[in-house]
Amino acid sequence: MWNDVLIPSHQTEPIQAYDHQFQRVPSLLQPGRLLSGVRCVEYHSSAENLRNYHGLPVVEQELVVTAVDRRKAEFGDSRWCAHRAMEQFIPDQPILRGNRGMPEFPAPVVGSMTHTTGYRAAVVGRASRWGSLGIDAEPLTPLPEGVFATIASPEERAGLRRLSRRLGRGHDGQGSLGVVLFSAKEAVYKAWYPLTQQFLDFDQARIELREDGSFKARLLVGNAPVPAIEGLWSAAEGYALTMAGVRA
Repeated sequence: MWNDVLIPSHQTEPIQAYDHQFQRVPSLLQPGRLLSGVRCVEYHSSAENLRNYHGLPVVEQELVVTAVDRRKAEFGDSRWCAHRAMEQFIPDQPILRGNRGMPEFPAPVVGSMTHTTGYRAAVVGRASRWGSLGIDAEPLTPLPEGVFATIASPEERAGLRRLSRRLGRGHDGQGSLGVVLFSAKEAVYKAWYPLTQQFLDFDQARIELREDGSFKARLLVGNAPVPAIEGLWSAAEGYALTMAGVRA
């Protein structure tokens, strides 16, 4: 496992961020964009370095043992974040894989992971407080027209235009707010699936992004265990970052 001399475990800071040399760096996620009682660890790198992958328990390494090095690197980096966040609640244990590739965190915690170019992160919270969590990060590159049309309903497009005017940003929903909407739907799905073991399509979550950095996703699914999922969003430093959670 990893060198606990380099990075002390069981720290109580809600957000920790590290570079590829495991030096502390400013976090992209701000404390006001973190769900209550949740811990987040970020890793700012996109290098194809397998150090974090080889530091995983063997049972986790075997989940992607046949993958290319790039996949192993992002897998190892995001799970490194998850283990660091998890150790703030419980002794370190393997994180297994469930249906559709979703991570299975050991009781009594829940969590979620994300990785994209230059950024990996994980969030973990107590299962007594959160039934499920979802985190997603996306580069702030405008979505192609075809993708935007697929993920955004007319109602959501209108909401993004209104929000853009209120925020004073000179773009429509296909700019950074469109990416935030896409990311929020990804985070909502990650929070939804552990509760239901069911797929959730883009048009089955109607999302309202709010000016204060929060959002609400109305679930257009029959017999949903919850009518809506709440979350937080931000767009800064070239990334859209979103987090969703369902309270226990």
